[in-house]
This record gives sequence, C-alpha cells and structure tokens, in this order.
Amino acid sequence: MTEHSTTTFRTQALTERVSRRAVRRWYRPFADQHPSVRSPFTPARRVAAFVGGAAAVIGLLALATGVSQEVDEGRPDMVGQLLGMSVIGGLLLIAGIVLAWFYVRTTTRRGTPMRHYRLARFAAQNVMTYRPGPLSGAHLTPWADRGSLSLTRVMRTASPRSLEFANYELRTGPAGSRNTQFGGFCAVRLTTSLPHIVLQARGGPLFSAATLPASSQRLSLEGNFDDHFTLYCPAEYERDALYLFTPDVMARLIDRVRGFDVEIIDDWLFFVTRRDVVTLNPGTWQGLADATSALSDKIARWERWRDDRLPEVTPGSTVGAEATAGAAAAPAATVAKPGRRLRMSLGARALIWAVPVVVLLVLVVLANLL
Repeated sequence: MTEHSTTTFRTQALTERVSRRAVRRWYRPFADQHPSVRSPFTPARRVAAFVGGAAAVIGLLALATGVSQEVDEGRPDMVGQLLGMSVIGGLLLIAGIVLAWFYVRTTTRRGTPMRHYRLARFAAQNVMTYRPGPLSGAHLTPWADRGSLSLTRVMRTASPRSLEFANYELRTGPAGSRNTQFGGFCAVRLTTSLPHIVLQARGGPLFSAATLPASSQRLSLEGNFDDHFTLYCPAEYERDALYLFTPDVMARLIDRVRGFDVEIIDDWLFFVTRRDVVTLNPGTWQGLADATSALSDKIARWERWRDDRLPEVTPGSTVGAEATAGAAAAPAATVAKPGRRLRMSLGARALIWAVPVVVLLVLVVLANLL
C-alpha cells in the first residue's frame, strides 16, 4: 500500500479549469459505456421524494387548519378528535422528515457530466479505474450479508494490494420499512482472515448507526485511547485484538484517521465514514491517503496472524484435509467460529425511530377510548 502514501494522490483533476466542450466530447462515449448515468430512475427517485415531502407539508398545514377549527367549535368529542388528528399529523411529520432527508442525500450525490469527467480524470492520474455505478456490492460479502448494498462512484487500484473507494447505500430491514444508511468507505483486501474487530471513532454523528456491537464485547485500551476510539472484539479474542491494535498503531490512527471507523471482518479491512469519500474535495482524498497509509506497515504482520483455536492439521488426517480444503475455498475458515462475527444490538438510529411509533400507538389507543 505504500503507493498510496500521503504524497502520491494527484488531485489537480478535481479542481482544475476545464472547458465544457471537452466535457461534452468526453461524456458521449462515457455515457454509452455506462448507460446507468442516463438512467431515469435516479432523478425519478429524487422527484418522488420531493413530491412526497411537499405533500406531507401540505397535509400538515391542512391538518393544522382542522385542529384550529375543532378547538374553535369546542364540541364534546373534541379531545378524541384532536388525538386522532395528532396521530395523522405525527405520521405525516415522520414521512416528511424521512423524504426530505432522502431527497437531500440523493441530490448531493447526483452525477453530472462535469463531476464524472473530473472523477474519471482523477482516477486515471492515480492509476485507478472509475465506474459511476450504481453497482452491486455483492463482492463485499461481509457487508452484503447485512442487507441490500449498492455502490456508486467506485474507484479501484490495479496494484497487488487491492484498494477500493466508493460511496454506498445499505438498505436493511424488511421491504416497505427499510432503513437506508449512506456513507463512504475505503476497502483493503487482505491475504488472510482476521477476527471481526470494530474500532468506532468517538464523537461521531449522533444516531448514525442502526446496529452496533453489543457493549459486552467492548475492550478497554491503555492510555487515553478510549477517549478517541471504542474497540469491540469477540469474546476470547481480546489478546488477539491487543496484538493487532498495539499502542503505536492506535497513536497513528488517532493522528491520521479521525472521523473514520475501522472494521476488520474476514479478509477485508474497511475505513468507513458517514460522509461520501469519492468527492471532488482534495482534502477528503488527503484524509483517505492518510487512512490507508496509517496501517500499511502493520498489515504484513497482521497477515502472519494465525488462529490457535483452529484444530491443527496432521498428516493423513481426514479432518485436517477437510479443514484445509475448506480454508482454501473460503478465507473466513481461517478464523474459528467464535471470532468470525461480533454480536450486534440495536443502535441509536433504530431506537430513535421506535420512539415516535410508540407515541403514535399510545395516541391511537387514547383516541379510541375517548
């Protein structure tokens, strides 16, 4: 990964002045090669979110007028009517907030010919490929298992140490009530599997995660590292986590990876943030360069790690042969089952949406009783 040290990203293409004629000439074959950039579905999603949000606002205004009239009339059933209107108003408010948030996020991510042009030139200057997406994230098996994973603005290196930069949408939950999480990541492919470890940056956005590792898996670190990161590792793998995240590694992370969460899962190392990472902001790319180089000289040692909880392979052993074959077929087999996945619990994002639902249910019951 040394080819992506803090001095090797060339960012001139992100900000240099270009002619619109050159963009138009470049964009035609680019759009023919990537038809998704002209897909009507993405702008249709924005339009639908905008119309839905506007309808929710109009509904709230109409409801406010109805409440005012109900209070003026002062009929005997006024309390029950007001409670019923409150339920409807609450539903409209929640719908309006969700649609407005979705509209803002999708609008800031919209692709224009100029943006694609700059990003494609930046990728070429730094020996990377660029695909506008949306693409399936099925190859990121650990993440794809969590829901429907879609990637946009995907950049990949052609170096032996595979790096991937992308913005993502992760939809979790049953159809019709899905939670959508937006963000960006840098993914580093490892040559061996490691225990599932999450290093969560403290002071991140409130209500940012729908699920979090269970608090019982939290591992306290020496010094003042707990003031900057929260480390989670599976039970019985505390010694392994401390071997991987030594004080010098933690010090570099604090200095150079602020704002990123770090997750090791199977044979992937992720740097994740709630913001987009594939942008036209040179400062963002400088931060990514810092992140990928912060652990570059440690990964070689990490890849020599072996799980002593796995059975030893003995000559002529059927079990050992099966285990070896399984490990060759699936990298995750190089980690014993207790270390493959952290136990997850509901995060603040899931709980914050549960509160208005409970309040609305209580209002429905009161409206029926009154």
